[in-house]
Amino acid sequence: MKYYVIAVRDRSADIFGVPSCVVNLGGAIRNFGDEVNRADDNNLFYKHPEDFDLYSLGTYDDATAQYECGVPKQIAVGKDFAKKQNGQG
Repeated sequence: MKYYVIAVRDRSADIFGVPSCVVNLGGAIRNFGDEVNRADDNNLFYKHPEDFDLYSLGTYDDATAQYECGVPKQIAVGKDFAKKQNGQG
């Protein structure tokens, strides 16, 4: 099966997080938005949604172990998901 490889970029720290594999980008974007709005004092995405963006890095095929990558592509912006009650957006 071919998976999409994604990672979150922290604008403030100017680093990407550890990549993960997902079945589709739509689900990854939804999960990212949910995390941005998950109220928790320890959740940096919630506290600073303007600092985080979601990127697609490429694909991984688990049948062949082939990894295809290119230029990272921004697919979601944290501040665009922040709800009004979060004090953002």
